[in-house]
Amino acid sequence: MNVVFSDYGIEISEENGRYFLNYDEGELVPHFRTIEITLEEAEKAKQSSKDAYEVIIAFQNKERKEKLGK
Repeated sequence: MNVVFSDYGIEISEENGRYFLNYDEGELVPHFRTIEITLEEAEKAKQSSKDAYEVIIAFQNKERKEKLGK
């Protein structure tokens, strides 16, 4: 994977046209998580820490809805 951005406590990587956001979701101890995001989400997350947070929250909300729907 090729790291294309690293700041605000996140890292964005690209591999074969797919984008991945790596962030720490741990509370007391670090627990890093990697999620797949779109190019548009990658561009948004690069803009500011607030935008990066919004991308992560949107993913988590979508994930929760999918779990509840099952």
